[in-house]
Amino acid sequence: MNTKQGDLIIGHLEVNRFLYGLDFMNMNEECLKQISKVLANWSDADVRTVPNVMYQVRCGNDENDPGIEYQINWFMNCAETFIHNHRHSFDSLCLEGEYTESIWEVVHDDSIIYEFLRRSDNTFDEPKKISGRLCHVRSRHHFPNNILHVDTGLFHSITAKEGDDTNDKRVLTFLAKRKYSFVQKMCVLSSSPTIDSLDDDMRMATEVERKEVYDKLIETIMIRYHYSQ
Repeated sequence: MNTKQGDLIIGHLEVNRFLYGLDFMNMNEECLKQISKVLANWSDADVRTVPNVMYQVRCGNDENDPGIEYQINWFMNCAETFIHNHRHSFDSLCLEGEYTESIWEVVHDDSIIYEFLRRSDNTFDEPKKISGRLCHVRSRHHFPNNILHVDTGLFHSITAKEGDDTNDKRVLTFLAKRKYSFVQKMCVLSSSPTIDSLDDDMRMATEVERKEVYDKLIETIMIRYHYSQ
């Protein structure tokens, strides 16, 4: 179900969302607060990268709720992904760029699909057979100032905006992530019994890479202040 707030459409999967009274203004205000905090202490900022794929800035926990963690993701190439879930539920505020999220469910019949448990080193366990077939149930469009909620039980895939321009595939998001006492397993679902390992090992960013992220955050905070007025 979608709720319309002016020109803002908020897509969500749960009635009881994990953040208190979350709406666009709250999320944008928190985004500004976290970016400002990161920039003010830039020498200590936790900036990581999956080379040629994304940058990630880990902003730390909410000052009132240590179970909530904030994060900035800047995707250099928001390419199509496997059908997967996430270890933690989160809300994503899109700051720049856009993509389409496809939501999938398993429809039980005589077909067979495969579940691959993802390890911490981005390799997969041997596939587990599951009775059923993958069914695309709906899609959601993520675009600037939109908020998406993603729960741990959601299996989705991401497709970048069509076009040959590399900049069209760049997406910047601010995440509010709920950490649980237990870690949800992260899986990939596929109709094929074999899939390639992911080439997305994360490392700390170099000084050159940090400078690129710093400049992007300065640009972003100037734009976001417009929406806070």
